[in-house]
Amino acid sequence: MSDSLMVKPEDLIDCAAVAAQIRHAIHQYPEIGLNLTRTEQTIVEALKSFGCEDIHTRVGGLDVAGVVCVVKGEYPGRTIGIRADSDALPLNENTGAPYASERPKHMHACGHDGHVATLLAVVNYFMKHRHFAGTLVAIFQPGEEGFAGAKYMIEDGLVERFGIDEFYALHAEPSLDVGTVGFISGYATANADVFEMTFEGKGGHGSRPQFAKDPVIAMGEAILALQTLVSRNISPQLAAVVSVCCAQAGDPNGVSVIPQKAMISGTTRSYEPEVQDTIERRINEIAHGIAKTYDIEADVKYTRLYPAMYNTPEKVEAARAIATRVLGENNVKEISRTTGGEDFSFMLQKRPGCLFRLGMKDADHTAPVHNERFNFNDKAIATGAAVLASIALTRMLSNS
Repeated sequence: MSDSLMVKPEDLIDCAAVAAQIRHAIHQYPEIGLNLTRTEQTIVEALKSFGCEDIHTRVGGLDVAGVVCVVKGEYPGRTIGIRADSDALPLNENTGAPYASERPKHMHACGHDGHVATLLAVVNYFMKHRHFAGTLVAIFQPGEEGFAGAKYMIEDGLVERFGIDEFYALHAEPSLDVGTVGFISGYATANADVFEMTFEGKGGHGSRPQFAKDPVIAMGEAILALQTLVSRNISPQLAAVVSVCCAQAGDPNGVSVIPQKAMISGTTRSYEPEVQDTIERRINEIAHGIAKTYDIEADVKYTRLYPAMYNTPEKVEAARAIATRVLGENNVKEISRTTGGEDFSFMLQKRPGCLFRLGMKDADHTAPVHNERFNFNDKAIATGAAVLASIALTRMLSNS
């Protein structure tokens, strides 16, 4: 592993400063979902200002603001894709930043503005140093927060169109100190599934329940039964979560009305496909079994949103070794997998690679992600960009 392929954070100070200003602009006008027109325009303008010409928009479809920028080196080599998600969350911001969100219920509370800025710093650096072997494919992906933007881009031929050999990405991590990174080998995030269970009985008067078929009783039984799914159907050596997050039946003003329908919904998380299959099967069995007991009908909708994200172990080892060369051993951490969902998993299903965590924490940055006070730490841009750039330069020359 040549030292000439290692990019240090101090090499990226100027690129990081430019990227931070772009981040502030994106942060001030956040957008949610797939069609991020203003964010897309800001990214494209930034890329053009760096001298980029090979820029592709609407990768993912006409309503998907996926942006791809290709930077070719002076010599042949492999093609490495680096992805940054770009969408925001439906949250009111309370950071007090001078560039705080101007849009109610729109906030970059998960660091995606910083992910974009970090990748822009990488592109800027590569445009200034073209004497490398291989091709960088910078991917700016919308719709990570529940819209499966990565899936749309994959289905639009992202891998085949740009000839990507490996994928890499990072994510803000408030529990790690700024200047550090963390790696997870194997399953790193869980699948993100949702379910909706509806019971339909026969409505009636609350004083004459014998003439009704009460779906509320079935709903209550189902809520309790679902709590046994993980403890009694999943091996204790494995991990899973089943959470009922919503229960609806009747009307608060209809205190003497037995409703016709009752509904519960929630989320499930697991890692191994066989566990996911068991959870889906048992949710259906529980619903229909309880419905039969109470002589009512049940309907279950189970939706698999994101698969579990699997960091390719050998790519993690290679990336960790590179990060250690760039930042020093004390600044590269082993961290635990999480039960959050991540649509980068769709990209890792197509090509090997990994996502690592980028430390945010200092005296001024202590809030967790998805919190009204979270703000990406600009000091982390150079760190993240240095690791990503070094991974890309090294993996472009690798044969394994």
